[in-house]
Amino acid sequence: MEKTIKLANSLQEQLHQIPEISGCETQTKKSLKAFLEKESELEIVDCGAWFYAAHREADAAEGMALRADMDAVTGADSLPYHGCGHDGHSAVMAALAAYTSGKRFGKNLFFLFQHAEETGAGAEECCGIFEKEKIDAIYGFHNCPGFPEGDVLLLHDTFACASRGVRLMFEGSQAHAAYPENGRNPIFPMAAFFDRWQEMTDPAEYGGMVLATPVCLSAGSRSFGVAAGSGEIDLTLRAWRDEDLEKLEAAVTETAAVLASDEGVSLSYTEQDVFPATVNDPLLCKKAEAAADKAGLRCQTPAEPFRWSEDFGHYGAHCPAFFCGIGAGTDAAGLHTPDYRWNSGVTEAAIRLFSALIQM
Repeated sequence: MEKTIKLANSLQEQLHQIPEISGCETQTKKSLKAFLEKESELEIVDCGAWFYAAHREADAAEGMALRADMDAVTGADSLPYHGCGHDGHSAVMAALAAYTSGKRFGKNLFFLFQHAEETGAGAEECCGIFEKEKIDAIYGFHNCPGFPEGDVLLLHDTFACASRGVRLMFEGSQAHAAYPENGRNPIFPMAAFFDRWQEMTDPAEYGGMVLATPVCLSAGSRSFGVAAGSGEIDLTLRAWRDEDLEKLEAAVTETAAVLASDEGVSLSYTEQDVFPATVNDPLLCKKAEAAADKAGLRCQTPAEPFRWSEDFGHYGAHCPAFFCGIGAGTDAAGLHTPDYRWNSGVTEAAIRLFSALIQM
């Protein structure tokens, strides 16, 4: 495995220099395809914004997919940078794909390189692979700062939260600030909305953790002669379970609609960055535990699901799915922070884990 690990580390350094935001991963995709064409004999299936490499064996009864994401995030300087480690994820899976070339495992293997994970749009598009190939299980991972380097972080139910952005748009009518009674000011139902916060997010009403986070608030303009006529509240809603997220969104939108109506203001809303919960298949969890043991890796179970979201959850609607974390070091800088750096210890642990899974 030493050659595979070296190849992955070299590729990660190359990809790190060409970060691209969601939906713009053209150079990253080109570099990954060039690596696979040089280092393997696998079939490469180009699907536009995404692609996969297929290791096929005659008469194989099982199909297994391994997914990596390719996109970067935007830094404080408004430039893209690999602050989430997707360069490392892609390098690991590409090196593993090269490792399988010319070998036999009794199964077909599909290495999926996905675009646009950060916006939640990529995985849903990549689900087209299930129409093209017979896939019985899909696996993925994420590097996780704050946990011991190389530890496999395994949860037997929800791994990462469901989440979505909700934009509440209040539309009234502006008026002269001296005659506010002639208008319908949305600021009043918007203020009342936050008075109902605890009621909407009451833990007793849900089966697991729910969280609503205000991310943007705006109304009217800085014109002291004009009473506001429109306003907007942007929220990120989050939950351990998909059904709780639906319930939370209903509570938020219905409350806002009632409060707006009471003030003669209309309400509309939109969703964006929609992520389903990433939920692990129990049998695949047991298989992954056995693979970690075989690879000499320590497993641990975090106290609760990760609050961040992963669009890997879309794949679980098509076949059994498994997603784990791999510790990047207890003192490592957090994801999406300016000081974040990929830890090559994650590369080695991930390759050892997934190569063991491939051989099981």
